[in-house]
Amino acid sequence: MVSFAKVLRNDQDDKNATEAVKVPISDVLDLHTFLPHEIPSLLGEYLRACRASGIYSVRIVHGKGKGVLKKMVQGLLKKLPMVASFSDAPLPAGGWGATIVELTKEFDFDSPEWAEIVYKGARGLGVDVTPRQIRLFALHARELMAWNRFAGLTSITDPGEIAEKHFVDSLVPSPFIPVSSRVLDIGSGGGFPGIPLKIIRPDLQVRLIDASRKKTSFLKHIIRTLGLEGIEASHLRTEELAKEIEGKGILHDVVVSRAVSKIGMLLDQAIPLVSKNGVIIAMKGVPIDPELKSATAKIKDEALALHTKDYHLPRCGIKRCLVVFSKKAA
Repeated sequence: MVSFAKVLRNDQDDKNATEAVKVPISDVLDLHTFLPHEIPSLLGEYLRACRASGIYSVRIVHGKGKGVLKKMVQGLLKKLPMVASFSDAPLPAGGWGATIVELTKEFDFDSPEWAEIVYKGARGLGVDVTPRQIRLFALHARELMAWNRFAGLTSITDPGEIAEKHFVDSLVPSPFIPVSSRVLDIGSGGGFPGIPLKIIRPDLQVRLIDASRKKTSFLKHIIRTLGLEGIEASHLRTEELAKEIEGKGILHDVVVSRAVSKIGMLLDQAIPLVSKNGVIIAMKGVPIDPELKSATAKIKDEALALHTKDYHLPRCGIKRCLVVFSKKAA
């Protein structure tokens, strides 16, 4: 058994690295002093010890060389359930010779605390959610974290932030979506906003599309896991979907997309897919004026009515903007 006395150390000992790194690194493990056969057990025990100590961001130093040790380390990280994500370190922190690891936090998605974040956040934005709906959100969140290591679904791994930035934020478009609408979610990724919207609005017929095969596999998995009906996921780009529905006359009443494309590009993607009286909803950060200005000609040419709704997420205070375009019938 390798002693953690010599590997679990505070990064304050390495002041130069701490000052140069742009992301917070709480601890460092240098693998140069260990034999290859020691590393698999060492890495898992080290990361578990870090998480038990409340350390969630670490730097694994493996050196550059021919990349053999790096490949071994990152292969092991993919299999460890406590790893939320990992990436090559920035240059001041070792670059290609080190890996930054973000660990999942010990947090019960079924806890009253997590449910309260969702409930209060939704109420703060004028949306009511039931205990059953929150339980479905929690199941979605657990599966999101389980798949995130190999599907790259989200960079957000803090449970409280997941509750607000993914689930609460996804509910904001609901009042702008007519009853029993056919809704298309472009670039759904981890299922946002389409799946939370379907959970609180069972009247909707929802289609999720994403260009990533891994993300689409997750979407199909979570739809089955949640037992949702009237919702499907497809591995498609918007131009492929436009060809699929061409001539069939089956368009969508609402097209929604969350921070995937700039507004001008989103309009190019969405207009062929939305019905004559349809609605296009862009969920964006602020400021939004530069994007709207760039899309002025497109908005005018398509005779789109524009409505914006500024809001902020109650817990973290992040400012957001909902941009709603109405497509008028000729």
